[in-house]
Amino acid sequence: MSCPDCFRGGVVTGDPKGTIETLYGVPTYVASPQDTFSSLSTIVYFTDAFGLDLVNNKVLADAYASATGVRVLVPDIIPGGPVPVWLLDTMETVMGSVSLFDVSGQVKRFLSLCSMIWQFVPFLYRARPTLPTAFNACLDYARKVKADLPAGGKLGLAGFCWGGYPTVNLCAQAAREGGDERLVDAAFAAHPSALSAPDNIVDAVLKFKSPLSIAHAENDFNLKTPAVEEAEATLRQKAGEGEGEDGYNYQFKTYKGVDHGFAVRAKPGDEAAARAADEAKEQAIQWFKKFL
Repeated sequence: MSCPDCFRGGVVTGDPKGTIETLYGVPTYVASPQDTFSSLSTIVYFTDAFGLDLVNNKVLADAYASATGVRVLVPDIIPGGPVPVWLLDTMETVMGSVSLFDVSGQVKRFLSLCSMIWQFVPFLYRARPTLPTAFNACLDYARKVKADLPAGGKLGLAGFCWGGYPTVNLCAQAAREGGDERLVDAAFAAHPSALSAPDNIVDAVLKFKSPLSIAHAENDFNLKTPAVEEAEATLRQKAGEGEGEDGYNYQFKTYKGVDHGFAVRAKPGDEAAARAADEAKEQAIQWFKKFL
C-alpha cells in the first residue's frame, strides 16, 4: 500500500451515532441499526490506514447499519495504531504544485515531506496489511465474531484500502482452523491495497464460494485495472457469470475517473468522487442485503 493516494482525501461532516466498546479485547466502534428491525448477522468493517480516528469510517459504518438493519463492528485493529488524520493535509502539500522559484512554498513542501516520511515509514514497517501480525489479528477477530453469531446469523466484511486486503483474503479462510465451513458469507472491498492480483481475488471467490463485491477506482495506482479485468475474466472461465451459478457470486464495478480512496475519503469539492462514493456505498448496501 505504497501509493500516495492511500494517504490522501478529505474528511466528511457528520456525527457518529455508535458507541465504542471493547470486543474480543479490541476497542471497537459499534454501529447499530436505528429502527426496530434486528438482524442476526454482523458486518465487520476493516478501515483504511486512518482507522477510527477518521470520522468518515464511523459515519459510513452508521450508514451501512441504518440501511441494512445489520450491526456493524469497526475494530481498532491496526498494529501500533493508524496514521494520524493530519497526514491528509500534509500529503496535499507534498503532492501539490509549487513553483520552483517559490522558496517558502518549497520549504513548506520539504518540511511536509519530512513529516510524511516520519509517519509513513514506521507505519509500513509495523502495520502493512500483508504482515502476519496484521492479517492474523483480523482473522482472529472475524472468527470470534462468527463463532458468537446466533443460529442463522451470517458474517459480512467491508474493507477499504488497508482493510481491503484482509477483507478479500479472509474470504479464502475457514470459520475455524482446519474446518470446512466458510468464514465469510458476504464481502465488499473498495480499492483494496497490497493484493496479489488477480490471484487473491480469484481465490477469495473460488475456495469457499464467498460472495465478493469489489468497487475499483479506474485511476488506482495500487490495484490496477488490468489486474481487475484479469481476475474477472478468470472467474468467468471458472465460476460462470457470478450470479449464483454453482453457488458462485461475485461482482466488479469500476468507477471511472476516480482515484484510490474515493469510497471513504472523497475530496471536498470533487463532485465525481462524491457521486462515485455514494454509488459505492449503495453497491455495498445492496450486496449485504442480498447475502446477509
